[in-house]
Amino acid sequence: MKAAVLTAWENIEIQDVPVPEIGEEECLIKVRYAGICGTDLHIYGGHHPTAKTPVILGHEFVGTIERINTKSPVNLKIGDRVVVEPLISCSSCGACREGNWHVCQNLKLLGIHTGGGFAEYLRAPVGKVIKVNDRLTD
Repeated sequence: MKAAVLTAWENIEIQDVPVPEIGEEECLIKVRYAGICGTDLHIYGGHHPTAKTPVILGHEFVGTIERINTKSPVNLKIGDRVVVEPLISCSSCGACREGNWHVCQNLKLLGIHTGGGFAEYLRAPVGKVIKVNDRLTD
């Protein structure tokens, strides 16, 4: 697949990279549109405190579910239009167990610490995928 990879600060290259493999409780999402956020600009310039290169940026996007691997009862299926909550928490640290997943001790951010939406496909945890209704256009 094609992806815009930040290879060094202030350097993005279009590269051929493998389509992500999904694990348990993950979705493969085909990206339709991705927006550029101010955070992406900070990362691009080397001003984000935890970002490292290389990385595929982009945490604000819309796409469709291409594959899903879950045993949990979810209201998601192949072909659904979705967005993703980009804060990926561990679910097991003290903060997560108390319901404060946004301050997870092992917090990862989609498009900063894991591959993001500036690619044809990305993987995301099923629990972070949100179905978009038809009133919202891409």
